Amino acid sequence: MKNDDLRADRDELDYFIPRSSAKRGNNLVLQVAAGVFLGGLALWLVQLGATMLYAKLMLGTITFGG
Repeated sequence: MKNDDLRADRDELDYFIPRSSAKRGNNLVLQVAAGVFLGGLALWLVQLGATMLYAKLMLGTITFGG
């Protein structure tokens, strides 16, 4: 038991063709850029809505119940 060879056998990699990392890296860059842009746009829209609501509250032009 002490001298058993318990190492795993390697898989056959003759059929394995590695993908080019440039294509995957470029896609990742585009996904991060799109996420940053859309996140900034969403934050800007939320800030715009909050500012409009705050302005309406300060002016007292919101009416509840008609």
